[in-house]
Amino acid sequence: MKNTIINAAMEEVNLRGLRFTMQDLATRLKVSKRSLYQNFSSKENLIDEMVDLILAEMVKEEQEIYTSNVLITTKIEQLLTIHPYAAEMFNKNIYEDLRRIFPKQWQKIEKSRFERQKHLQILIKQGIQDGVLRPVNINLVGQVLKNAFDSFTSYSFLENSGLTYKKAMQDLLDILLRGILLK
Repeated sequence: MKNTIINAAMEEVNLRGLRFTMQDLATRLKVSKRSLYQNFSSKENLIDEMVDLILAEMVKEEQEIYTSNVLITTKIEQLLTIHPYAAEMFNKNIYEDLRRIFPKQWQKIEKSRFERQKHLQILIKQGIQDGVLRPVNINLVGQVLKNAFDSFTSYSFLENSGLTYKKAMQDLLDILLRGILLK
């Protein structure tokens, strides 16, 4: 039942953002609110479990990337463009709302992003050591990526630019790896 509730809550988030009510969710599932509260102590608890599920999906994807036998540049690209399927269709303002309304859950997302950034820096360092990437200031690259993540989760930039998160990250990666100069 918990997974059914979480899936329906994700649909509500897509439809109404995080402002959906437990009554909205109960109506969608054709159950009583009491049934929801038997599985989740609060809406915040439900959101917390949704975030955990999405982050677990991302960690699984990341682990597959780290252990794959592909080029470092491919690993970097794959890592930068991870975006959980469960969150792909979310309302564009979801990240701003999550940051504002559910700061504890936002901190989990921030921690996950920080961990991914550390792994990216390790991959870049490895690419430099292997002679695949030219020597660069890894801390600077990390800061650029952090700022990009911040911009891409605000979504106003993406919407105004006609980009998806994945396309923006692919374009950023292209600029980072190939620069803007014609050869």
